Amino acid sequence: MMDCRGFFSIDALFAVTLLLMVSGGLLNLYEGRGQAAAWSSTANEAKMACEKLAAAINTVYATGPASELYLNLPATIDNYTYTISYDSTHRQIIAEVPELGITERTSKAAVACKNILLENLDFSRRIRVRWLGGNIEVVNA
Repeated sequence: MMDCRGFFSIDALFAVTLLLMVSGGLLNLYEGRGQAAAWSSTANEAKMACEKLAAAINTVYATGPASELYLNLPATIDNYTYTISYDSTHRQIIAEVPELGITERTSKAAVACKNILLENLDFSRRIRVRWLGGNIEVVNA
């Protein structure tokens, strides 16, 4: 009789171990999916900031000299600092969030002109896009 009880205890131990392994795997999968969703959300917000600035630049460029626009961009993207730069070779506005590895491959927007002067921007302040000489200048207002 004792052999049967010991056998049942080992079966129960194996069942509990299997249950813990499966639930641990599912929790790990869920956490990975959550991180991927958060990264994707941040990348989309960075791309939206690029597209908003590119649209302002294209509008000022199409309107011609003596035109200017003011716009606001988010101070942070999901509480991460970010940078915006201009790639004159490919005519693209690029947003990068270095902490998350979001680079020009994921957040960029095309612009029509190549003569853009873009200085370091403070995103907590308004941004002015205007003609200056033969260039489009993007500065804090």
